[in-house]
Amino acid sequence: LDVRYQGEAAAGDALRREWFEQATAEMVDPRRGLFLASQDGLRPNPHSASSAGEDHLSYFALLGRICGLALYHRETVGVAWSHAFLKAVFGYPLSFDDLASVDPALHQSQRTLLAMPAEDLGAMCLCFEVDGDEAVIYEESSKRRRATELKPGGADEPVTAANVEEYLRLYAQHKLLGAVEPQVAAFRAGLAVFLDGRPFASLRTCCTVQLLLCGEAAIDVDDWERHTRYDPPEYAHSRGVAWFWRAVPAERAQLLFFATGATRPPATGFASLMGYRGAEQRFTVACIGGGATGRLPTASACFNRLYLPEYCCEAHLRAKLRLAL
Repeated sequence: LDVRYQGEAAAGDALRREWFEQATAEMVDPRRGLFLASQDGLRPNPHSASSAGEDHLSYFALLGRICGLALYHRETVGVAWSHAFLKAVFGYPLSFDDLASVDPALHQSQRTLLAMPAEDLGAMCLCFEVDGDEAVIYEESSKRRRATELKPGGADEPVTAANVEEYLRLYAQHKLLGAVEPQVAAFRAGLAVFLDGRPFASLRTCCTVQLLLCGEAAIDVDDWERHTRYDPPEYAHSRGVAWFWRAVPAERAQLLFFATGATRPPATGFASLMGYRGAEQRFTVACIGGGATGRLPTASACFNRLYLPEYCCEAHLRAKLRLAL
């Protein structure tokens, strides 16, 4: 792609880069009604047809082409996309926890089902069917309202302690994808014009896609460290923590996603990092002792928590951290 502006002599990659960012910014302008802002980026507006007109899907396809062309040329578009949207576009399975980035309150409310005693869960009389205004479909013949089954025969399958995880996964998929499936499909079709199956397969994580499309957001490691908690608190002064923070700058983007599920820090800094309950949830480094030096670091992204074994040396910590990421 060679970009030149009429009446200007300038040419080169800088103009192409500028065009990608300006074209994308114009299409995702809130006044167009194609996208909505969620906690971790933009996601399709389920009511884009009423906002942008009957040609709304062609806009999603065009934007997909622009993003595909940007990936082809290894340029960025300067827009942060919702993690759930990217997962849907690239065919990664959506999980229940993906709902938290779009509606933290709903995610937390539904999450209580996991800890509910079997008897109480049965008393709720839930089935694999979604009822309510968002799930209503109008049949053209009779204009009757009917609910949506989350799986074939779902209306006749009760939710129990044995299948509640499946129910929550399908519920999240319905909420995240059900109402915007045409928009996602149009965007994907546009993207595929410039990306065949081989590049698609090489983009193994949504974090990779986000970094390639948007570039690495400025991650202030000093601010991150200032607003970190430790478990136990005295672990803050250990040599392992000192080694950890020396390793962070080289792995900051991947580490942020691994430990928090976010591809970019909060706009107001790490003091504003939120958990899935919508309340402040500071990043926490928890010490794993007991001779667990052979284990990899793990994380509870729901709680912005990194579990770091006590390693024997800095080189070992860096190697294990890189392998975990």
